[in-house]
Amino acid sequence: MKRTWTLLIAIIAVWSAWSPARADDASTAAAQELVDYTLGKTTDDMISKMETAIWSNLETAFPRTTDAATIAEMHTEFDTIVRKYVAQAMKIAPTIYAQHFTSDELKGLLAFYKTPLGDKMLTEMPKVMGDFTTTAMVPMMAPMQSEIKASLETIMRKQGTTK
Repeated sequence: MKRTWTLLIAIIAVWSAWSPARADDASTAAAQELVDYTLGKTTDDMISKMETAIWSNLETAFPRTTDAATIAEMHTEFDTIVRKYVAQAMKIAPTIYAQHFTSDELKGLLAFYKTPLGDKMLTEMPKVMGDFTTTAMVPMMAPMQSEIKASLETIMRKQGTTK
């Protein structure tokens, strides 16, 4: 147990000391322009696909007696909450882009997205990711969670921290 705490403290210390690369003003400005251009074309579709994947899992937890009006109200509230958090996350996006790409690279990406192929990528990529999430990831979530839970419980039993 002492070894676990030591490892945890070491991980926290390393994590705390790590700081991402700082972006210069030119990169940040180019990143903002890129995000403004690309998100305007993709956000609604991305949210729609994400909501479809999440909502289908949530719906299975509703009691069978839940009426259509209540489900509609819950779906509206769900959409409002998702959009609020996506909007907050998108405010951070330019900073993250600017930490990973130079100003020239960001300008190159923007130029690419303004081409026919780039425009198609902006249109199709949210659909591709939505299809991937719905088709590949969602069906794996329950078995993955079950396997993780069982494995972690086995480890805890071996350590004597659970029965």
